[in-house]
Amino acid sequence: MTVQNEIDLVGQLSRWTADLTRIASKPLEYCPDFPRIAARHEQWWKGELVDGPLLLATSDNNPSRPITRRLEDLENPDRWFDEKIKDLKQSYRAGDSLPNVRIDFGAVALGAMMGAKIEFGSDTTWTEAFIDDDWSNEPQWNLKADNSWWVLLQKLLARVAADAAGKYLVCTPDIGGSADLLLNFRGSTGLCMDAIDAPHRIINAINAIYPIWREAFCAQYRLTVERGAGVIHWHCLWSNQPYVIPACDFGYMIGPDEYAATCLDDIARQAGEVGRAVFHLDGPGSARHIDALLELPQLQAIQFTPGEGTISALAWVDMFRKIQDRGKSVLVFCPLDEVVELSKRVDPARLAMIFSAPTPKILDETIHKLR
Repeated sequence: MTVQNEIDLVGQLSRWTADLTRIASKPLEYCPDFPRIAARHEQWWKGELVDGPLLLATSDNNPSRPITRRLEDLENPDRWFDEKIKDLKQSYRAGDSLPNVRIDFGAVALGAMMGAKIEFGSDTTWTEAFIDDDWSNEPQWNLKADNSWWVLLQKLLARVAADAAGKYLVCTPDIGGSADLLLNFRGSTGLCMDAIDAPHRIINAINAIYPIWREAFCAQYRLTVERGAGVIHWHCLWSNQPYVIPACDFGYMIGPDEYAATCLDDIARQAGEVGRAVFHLDGPGSARHIDALLELPQLQAIQFTPGEGTISALAWVDMFRKIQDRGKSVLVFCPLDEVVELSKRVDPARLAMIFSAPTPKILDETIHKLR
């Protein structure tokens, strides 16, 4: 039996916004100052921060016990939950960061829920490409109600939400974008050639995948907010209304014409239907598409990862200013030693930075320089 996608999203979004706004008005056990911090996150979305940039800053109180993604524990939900709660208590949060337990399936969550075979590595997951060049073995694009990953997603969302209400926030898995799912299913060489020779195949598949993405997205809110728990996504941004993180890492492999033909409409659709969105721009290769993305009014913000290992963010100041000049906010994965300088070189009213420090003491010292 397949999952039906008949969702009154407009009505749901309105109800979830009312619930999230109510949740944001009350302290959390792990964050008594939550109403003030939630208000600052809202200011960032609107480009109206008044007391410096939004600082999503964390450290580890006990480095001898590494905090990982806990992917190896997913097969044992009880152990997974126990380890996640230990991670929550072990994490040191400063600035505007928020306490959360993240349900994390790695980078292939949506593909797993559609029946793809998932491989596990060291703190990561992937799918082996299988779609043939003629697409004759293209899968049936559906979400089966008994799929083990779909069942596990719902089980973990409900469990964490029941415990989180009034205490901490639920952080959802990254369900990714449709083009990136195809990249996993088809392989990079094949999909790049398709973007040139058969873009209609990509477009048709993306359109078929979208209702599945929509159902998975809605489940994240339905199973959490309706249990009284607040929801954030993997950037750990709060929002008083539901939001989405569109992504298209496939974009770094293709040129502007192919990107516009195959990917932009889906990005705009995701963002537009949900109503609030921060686009995940991953690395220098993807940055070539920034002008096209800035033309999308459906995006309120752009998140940028400078590159593998979080290389210099300061090298991208001109792009950050361009984004802000177009009325959009910026979220940057920033090296610790560049945090203070970056806050001086771009508009702090539209700036958020994600960074960490080796010790809580160093983190607090950095925060002090920014306040």
